[in-house]
Amino acid sequence: MARQSLNTYGKTIKDEDTQVVYNLIFKNALYSIECSREGRTEHGNYIYLENLTDDEGEAETFLKKLVKGKVLPIHIKEIAEDYFGKIK
Repeated sequence: MARQSLNTYGKTIKDEDTQVVYNLIFKNALYSIECSREGRTEHGNYIYLENLTDDEGEAETFLKKLVKGKVLPIHIKEIAEDYFGKIK
């Protein structure tokens, strides 16, 4: 299993500083995304979406868009569905 990780820092609506960690995971010839807000464990602060694509370039482009947009875990599934189509 291969993993590429990127981080971003930002502020939430409540003006909290937060670090978001994005992982691109390659396993069984498919790419998955894992994302979490560091130090936060409640619902909406972690997501793992498996088997999004088999295309490395497409997966890396999507990961970079998430980081650039500072997307929080709670919104990633909807953005992935817009980008890749329906997700199980």
